[in-house]
Amino acid sequence: MHVTHLYHSGFLIELGGSKLLFDWFPETQERANADLALLDGAEKLYVFSSHAHHDHYTPSIWNLQRYRGLADTEITYIVDDEVAALAPAGNGLDIVACEPEMVYEIDDDMEVTTLESTDEGIAFCVDVLGKTVYHAGDLSIWWWPERDESLNVLSEQHFLYFLQILEGRHIDLAMLPITPRAGADGDRGIAAFMERVGADVVVPMHYRDDRAGAMALAASERLAPWREKIRFDEEFEL
Repeated sequence: MHVTHLYHSGFLIELGGSKLLFDWFPETQERANADLALLDGAEKLYVFSSHAHHDHYTPSIWNLQRYRGLADTEITYIVDDEVAALAPAGNGLDIVACEPEMVYEIDDDMEVTTLESTDEGIAFCVDVLGKTVYHAGDLSIWWWPERDESLNVLSEQHFLYFLQILEGRHIDLAMLPITPRAGADGDRGIAAFMERVGADVVVPMHYRDDRAGAMALAASERLAPWREKIRFDEEFEL
């Protein structure tokens, strides 16, 4: 399994002849062109979008078939139901509109479990070709120092409740939000996920260009038990 962290919460995972594109948010045309080149040649492309926030979704996903490198590629869209509603009318695309806490059989070799988010949309747990990958979308503990602590506590309680669906499962790769803007509490979601579920490898995401801030948070005492599992590589094999 080849993993590429594209930008922010965007990832490309390649295994077999298939490619899985998560929460594509290229931000600039230059970045979009580079990402499209990575999609070139896929036998099958699965496009995931966890919710419609502009930093997790781009309308360009509906036009991927027009890219010359994907003209003959079979594309399936596995997206939050609100994202599905944004698809152009009469598009003829293969779209699986997902609701939270559901299991979807996608083709013969993929099963997708969805979780409800503590913000908007859903998270994805994908079992495919003997691997299990989890993309959190915006499912995390959103602990903001400037707001009433009761709301932060509620976010944590909801997170732990929604996460129950994954307890006992083996996760090969988890893509989890880390939030430098939240200060010292921006790593709470990763710590809670690893305590309750765990993963062989964690790739922090959702920090845009603040890589230094994200890496500093990942070096916190709270995450010390899982330090060796956390990777910031832009590209690696698993």
